[in-house]
Amino acid sequence: MPKKKEIWAQIISHLESHIPRSEFETWFSHTALKQLNPDLAEIEVTNKFVATWLNDNYITQIKREFKSILNLSPEILFTYIQPSNRQDKNISEHKSSQISTIKFNHQLNPLLTFSGFITAKNNRFAYTSALDVANKPARDYNPLFIFSKQSFGKTHLLNAIGNQFLSNNPIARVRYVFANQFTSNFSLASRNRKITEFRKYYKNLDLLLLDDIHMLAGREKSQQELITILNLFCESKKQVVIAGNSPPSQIYTLLAHLRSRLEGGLLAEIHSPDQQIKIKIIKKKAKEKKLQLPDDVAFFLANTSNNLKTIMQYIVSLETYTSLYQREIDISTLKSIIKKRYFLKISLNEIQKRTAEFFSISLSDLVSKRKTRKFSYPRQVAMYLCRNLTDSSFKEIGKAFGNKDHSTVIYALKRVEKEKEIKKEVFNDINKLQGFFSKT
Repeated sequence: MPKKKEIWAQIISHLESHIPRSEFETWFSHTALKQLNPDLAEIEVTNKFVATWLNDNYITQIKREFKSILNLSPEILFTYIQPSNRQDKNISEHKSSQISTIKFNHQLNPLLTFSGFITAKNNRFAYTSALDVANKPARDYNPLFIFSKQSFGKTHLLNAIGNQFLSNNPIARVRYVFANQFTSNFSLASRNRKITEFRKYYKNLDLLLLDDIHMLAGREKSQQELITILNLFCESKKQVVIAGNSPPSQIYTLLAHLRSRLEGGLLAEIHSPDQQIKIKIIKKKAKEKKLQLPDDVAFFLANTSNNLKTIMQYIVSLETYTSLYQREIDISTLKSIIKKRYFLKISLNEIQKRTAEFFSISLSDLVSKRKTRKFSYPRQVAMYLCRNLTDSSFKEIGKAFGNKDHSTVIYALKRVEKEKEIKKEVFNDINKLQGFFSKT
């Protein structure tokens, strides 16, 4: 008989062809076949909510696949880690007499930490507050609400809180979630009458990090549900951190009750960075990319835009320029890049098409789940280019690649960055592809 891992891969591959992609990603992406004999198939999942859902909605299909592939008709048992309360710390311990501990799917970006966050007058209060709740959760600031008008570091701080919290409590259940993801999951639970399980899932968390709360506009039922979850967290003395683009009082699309609830916590604004802090960020980013950036160029770059995302795109353009032409950077070079918009306004789809053509594979294979290097390497390179040549978020990139989880995109970026440093062929592939998107 084939190995359990291979059997399960074959079964879920068959299931994937009959289940909507979004549902498949939600319910099957973190499952494993732990035990199999003619009488029993033990399938490991992340929590009770998933176990109940699979048992109620997919048990027949799973049994059918076992019969079709192995000619077996075992009973299906879903196992997960049972949470239990600790007296000394408000952290859930996850134990099972049958299976080992599963790493909870926290959705955090491990690259976004407190050590990588540049502090200054404009963000010091938000930084200090975030660090405080990461090390001493639910003591003074609950919920903590971080806001800024533009991309000045809200998402970085939310992820840093989660990473620090997990560093202090490795077995903790942490979840970073965008508001639109929260709404989608709630709507799915509502349609399938699984609200109780939905609430249990969130109630069993030790830390909730909710980003872009302003995206709940017009979602009154989701907002009501969030109020319920906030109350559960506060009653259980568990920390909630939320980020938005304005203070709660100015997000008029939120219910008055929810706005009031959020204002009852600590509000921490990240102000627009001044020239000095922008130069620090620019130099740090350039150093990460091993880019020799003269002081006058850094100074000029800091004054090109108030939007840090735009500035980061210019740095990527400069990196590609030096890679392609092996020339030193000066202000005239930077001006030329800005004036001519060195990189075309390209879409994720255009990057995908170019990358597929470059590696002589089809576009469908590029965005598929095929894991051989012939397909996985071009896919990771394309994800790397999408992140570096566009303003798209990890979530948006993942969606463009067949609704893949944003953690898959983060892994791809880390892998390509690492291989680019040690493998000349990877370095050359990246440079050639980036060259396709530059103006001649």
